[in-house]
Amino acid sequence: MIIPESRLTQQQRLFIKQRANGCCEYCLSQAKFSPDPFSIEHIIPRSKGGTSDLDNLAIACQGCNNFKYSHSEAIDPVTGGSVPLYHPRRDNWS
Repeated sequence: MIIPESRLTQQQRLFIKQRANGCCEYCLSQAKFSPDPFSIEHIIPRSKGGTSDLDNLAIACQGCNNFKYSHSEAIDPVTGGSVPLYHPRRDNWS
């Protein structure tokens, strides 16, 4: 189900936060120790064709949300090639 973020219900917001176990889905920092509130953001940005489907929404700390902004890839400093950014639904921390 596609939902505009401004229209997320409290239940949907709670689901997104609980799914992440209270952590940023990118860096795994814990929300309870953050001085800033975490944001619900689009894993694949809407500007890149991402939807507001619950599976494309993630909870992110302010640092990760600001860094990622509307990007889904970055330049690898070693190879110089374009690589996808971490995707919390497809990638796993090792």
